[in-house]
Amino acid sequence: MVVCNRVNDIPKIDQSALTIGSFDGIHCGHLEILKKLEVLSSENKSTSVVITFDPHPKTILRSDLLEDKFLITTLDKKIEIFELHGVDCLLVLPFDEKLANIEAKIFLENIIVKYFNPHDIVVGYDHHFGHNRTGDINLLESYSESYAFTVHQVEQIGVDGIPVSSSEIRNALTSENIHDANLFLGWNYELKGIVEKGEGLGKTIGFPTANVRPIELHQIIPSNGVYGVDVAINGEEFSGMCNIGNRPTVNGSDDRIEVNIFSNESLNLYSKEITLIFKEYLRSEKKFSSIDELKAQLKIDKKRCLEIN
Repeated sequence: MVVCNRVNDIPKIDQSALTIGSFDGIHCGHLEILKKLEVLSSENKSTSVVITFDPHPKTILRSDLLEDKFLITTLDKKIEIFELHGVDCLLVLPFDEKLANIEAKIFLENIIVKYFNPHDIVVGYDHHFGHNRTGDINLLESYSESYAFTVHQVEQIGVDGIPVSSSEIRNALTSENIHDANLFLGWNYELKGIVEKGEGLGKTIGFPTANVRPIELHQIIPSNGVYGVDVAINGEEFSGMCNIGNRPTVNGSDDRIEVNIFSNESLNLYSKEITLIFKEYLRSEKKFSSIDELKAQLKIDKKRCLEIN
C-alpha cells in the first residue's frame, strides 16, 4: 500500500475505486465499505483508494473537545486495517482550517477527480465531506454523470439489533462493556502506550506490572476495572491482565493503566512501546481488606484471563 501525505506525492493513477472519510473507529460498517471497495477495484482492475484525514477533523472543528478523550482509532491502526483490506493507495490529508473551508464541489473536482479518476465512489449511509458537510450522496450523484463515476452507498450495519456507530462504540468503551465495543468494531480495541517506571508494588506481591502512558492523548481509555488483554511487544504477543483505576487497596490517588504480562521471560520494558489489546472485562476495582485478599483475587483474575480465547 502506498501512503501519501500530500497530493503531490500521489502516484499516477489511471482509474480507481475510492472512498473518503475520517474513519474514526473503523467499525463493522466501515469494514463493509472497504470490502465493497476491494470488490469494485478488482472487477475493474483499478486502484483502490482511501482518502482520510489527520488529525481528526473534530480537533479543528470542535475546540470544546480538545481536552476530551474522543478518538477510537489511531492513525497507525487505521493504516494497518486499510492495508489488511487490500487498499492500494492511502491519502492522509493534514486537516486544518484551510482544508475545512474547501467547498465539497471543489474538493471533488480538484482532488478526487483530478488525482484519482474514480469509476466508483463508495460511501456510508451518513457520509458528508467538505465545508459545512455539504458533500453527501446527493452531491456525488449530481456529478456522477459528468465525471463518469458510479456512487455506491453502504447501509448502516446492525449487531444484535443495535445499529453500529462510533457513538455506540464510545458508549460501550466508557461503560464497562468492552465486549460490545469489540463486536461493533469487528476487532479487539487497542491502546498503544509507553511503559514508565512505577512504584514496584506489584512485584512485591508476585504480580509485577508495567505502567502504561497512552501515546495518543485524545484516545478513549476504557472504563476503570480489570481486563483480560493481550500485549503486543516488538511483534510478539503475550496474555496479560490490565487494571485501569486508582488502586484503592494500596491507597492509590491517581488513575493509572497497569498491566501484568504473563511471561517467563525477563522483559525489560521501560521506555518501550507496547499495545494493549482488550479482550474481556473481568470486574470492577475493589478495595480489599488486606494485601493477601488482593493476591487471592489476582490469582482468580489471572486464571480467568488464561481461559479467554
